[in-house]
Amino acid sequence: MKTLFRTFAMACALAVAGTAQADIASQSKIEIVVPFNPGGSTDPFVRYLADALQQKLGKPVIVVNKPGAGGVVGTAEVARGPGDGSVLLFSSSSFLTAPAANANAGYDPIKDFKAISVLGFNEFMVIGSISAGITSLEDLFAKAQAGGVVMSTAGVGSSTHFVGTMVSNELGLKPRVLHMKSSGEAMLEVIAGRADYYVGSVGSSAPYLTDGQGVGILYLGEGRRPEFPDVPAAAEKGYPEVEASQWFGFFAPAGVSDEDVAMLNRLTAEIMLTDKGKEFTASQSVRFEDWDAKAFQDYMNTEYAKWQALVAAGME
Repeated sequence: MKTLFRTFAMACALAVAGTAQADIASQSKIEIVVPFNPGGSTDPFVRYLADALQQKLGKPVIVVNKPGAGGVVGTAEVARGPGDGSVLLFSSSSFLTAPAANANAGYDPIKDFKAISVLGFNEFMVIGSISAGITSLEDLFAKAQAGGVVMSTAGVGSSTHFVGTMVSNELGLKPRVLHMKSSGEAMLEVIAGRADYYVGSVGSSAPYLTDGQGVGILYLGEGRRPEFPDVPAAAEKGYPEVEASQWFGFFAPAGVSDEDVAMLNRLTAEIMLTDKGKEFTASQSVRFEDWDAKAFQDYMNTEYAKWQALVAAGME
């Protein structure tokens, strides 16, 4: 009996020791998975963050792109992977919208992950089609009343699908929805006049707006956007509740300790609050919010519940 007890106690001690070692400090390298193709809007952020974290952690921090199904493939792989801090995730708003739209996405963004830090917010804008004669919100309303309008999205389950649906509901529009495979393709439909409008982030849409290929007709942020001062904010038009932002965030699998999550949150804030970090976010047309991990997790919980409710109410 004593021998059995000693064996059991030793096994417990080894298990505890193993758990204690399964942390970021014990890893020889860190991988940050990006569930999108290289060159996308997330890439500048994750590569900037990885380079800076490598200096602070004193070990290689490698960015690995694992695209597929609008971010679902790579995200689900991280959710199933080790919870020892060796593999982390960097994603954007579709981290929440994809599983809200698809119950078989393969991951639960709340149960399978812990939020570390939000790297930046980039407000959305309603972009009208010049070719379709939509150069103001009034034009959009008039066409909707006359015979209906078409809205393009970057795909089923994308943030542009969800935010576009939310905004359309708030504005009283009932568009026919044209789902494309990317934000670029969605904008091409607007440019060609096959879609009357698209709801996209200012950052990804800015080149089309400055080139005159589309026109901003409603800004979904507070006040007016400095780069596009002629675009009215939703509140100015009588829709103060119509606000939406794309975000870029840093996550850990649920098995990673709260201590490691807090440590990464602090390091991320240190990186982004330097003069260099501030210059970087400004160059990407985003704003960094110095939230602790709990604040970001609370935001994730609220946003996911909102998108689930939108799905339950019915989406095209």
